[in-house]
Parts: sequence; C-alpha cells; structure tokens
Amino acid sequence: MTATSAPAARAARHPGRRSTLEGQRRRMFWPFALPAVVLYLAFFIAPALFSVVAGFTRWAGAGSDMEFIGIGNYARLLRDPYFRVAFVNTLVIAVVCGVVVFTIAFAFSVALRELRHREALRSLLFLPYLISPIVMGIAFGLLLAPKGAVNTILRAVGLSALAIDWLGPDNQFRTIMAAVVWINIGFFVVLLMSGIDRIPPYFYEDADLAGVNAWQKFIHVTLPLSWDIVTIAVVLWLIGAIRVFDLVVAFTGVAGVPAASSSTIAVAQWAATTGGPFPAYEMGYGSAMGVFMVLLIGMLVVAVRRAMRRDALEF
Repeated sequence: MTATSAPAARAARHPGRRSTLEGQRRRMFWPFALPAVVLYLAFFIAPALFSVVAGFTRWAGAGSDMEFIGIGNYARLLRDPYFRVAFVNTLVIAVVCGVVVFTIAFAFSVALRELRHREALRSLLFLPYLISPIVMGIAFGLLLAPKGAVNTILRAVGLSALAIDWLGPDNQFRTIMAAVVWINIGFFVVLLMSGIDRIPPYFYEDADLAGVNAWQKFIHVTLPLSWDIVTIAVVLWLIGAIRVFDLVVAFTGVAGVPAASSSTIAVAQWAATTGGPFPAYEMGYGSAMGVFMVLLIGMLVVAVRRAMRRDALEF
C-alpha cells in the first residue's frame, strides 16, 4: 500500500472517526470566523451601505438632518464642471499613465531578466513605491519649483530654455502624471517579473535556437506565458489610478483645494466634503461621488477582465 493511499484506507476502515473529525471542524468554524465576519460587516459593509443611502440625501455630516433628494446628487455630477474635469483627468491618468507604466515596466522586466544582480536592482526600483505619496509630492514640489534644484541645474548646464514653471497651471497636471508614472514603475516591475521569472529557461533557449529576436521572444514567449500576471497587474493599476488622491493634494492643495485642471475624482470628493480651509461638508454629494467611483472601478475591471480573458497555458 502506498503512502498516499494509506490515510484513505484508514478512513475507510474507521468511518465514524472521520465523521467525528469533520463535525469538530464544522463546530469550530464559526467561533473562529465570526469575529472577523462581524468586524468586516461593521467596518466595511455597513459604512458602504450607508454611503449608498447618503448619496440620495442632502446631508452636512454627523449631527445634521438628512434630507432625501432622490437622484439629485447624481444629476449634479453631470452639471458640476469641477467634477467633469476631475473625471476626465482620472481617465487620462488611468489610460495614458497606464500605457507608459506598463511599457517601461515590461522593458525593465525583460532587461533585468538577463542581468546578474537583478534582485538588488529590482529592490532599488521598488523603493519609491514604499515612500508615502505625500512625502513624494512635497519632494517633487520642492525640486520642480521655479527656483528649485531641477531648474537650477538646467540653467547651470546651459539649458535655460528647458527651465520652465513645472508647477504652473499649464504644466502642473503633466508633472503630476510624470510623478504617478515614476512612483508606480517599481511596483509593476516587481509584479511582472514574478510572472516572467517562473517561465522555464528552455523556452528562451528554443527561441534563441530558432533565431528569433528580442521583440519576437517577448511577443511569443514572455507575454503569453505571463498573461495571468499581466491581467492582475492591469486590474490593480486601474483600481489605484481611479483612487489617486494624496499625490495630487501634496502637489497642489497643501494650502487649499487644488484647481480643477489638476484634480481627480478622489480629490473632487475631498473638496466637496472636508477639503480646504473652509470645508463644504456636503456629505451627501461626496457619498454620491464615492458610489460613482466604485461603479466606475467595477465597470473598468469587468471590461478589462473580459477583454484580457485567455485560455490558461500550462508549462
């Protein structure tokens, strides 16, 4: 009798013992799971449901009355110019920055695969992702100020034409986009490399024997065999991009609410509720923005999952 079949044989000889163990497991399930379920319902599900209800009201926060106004807050989203610009900015970050992030991350991942000290280089690339976005935003603001280090160095090397007002109204959002890309590249390099590193080397050896170039290896070997990780990475990127907030506030809104040209949906929600030196406390309107954000993330994730669905490859 093999080792794998011995437990099954013993269980067959003693069915009562097996049923007793299963009964004990069932009895112990809820005592262990119930505290986590209660905490999850109390701190996640209940607030989420309350936000949905609050989205149909005019409400100024705790201690004030809630006035039911139906879909008034959602209709206001369509008319609010600040929210419309923030919505477009959010989509631009999700799409444009996403394309740039994944292009650079794939390039780094493929290049690092051939290097000897790739673990150390990967850690260095991941480092910016570990730093608080607030700290990164303030640091970028100091470096890119009109008389900051970047412009000072450009003028010192004779490139004064490139020493522009990086944080001015015309360039601020593009600077924020560059910061978003720079901060997130390391995380997605690590994530994509987790899929690339598991590809057996003999696939690349066969490709080299076939005389294919680096681009063909990427298209026909690397990308198909790491497609499941790529799908997960795209979903995580969309969720994070729709929720971009603290970096924008650190760049533009330390002393007040950021201008619409530099805002995102999350910033617009903050501005409508508790943001700035004189908060509006429009909690019902802010709740409607939160519900809209969740629905937007859900629709984008479902669309991406459907568009990127592939048959699983075993290797």
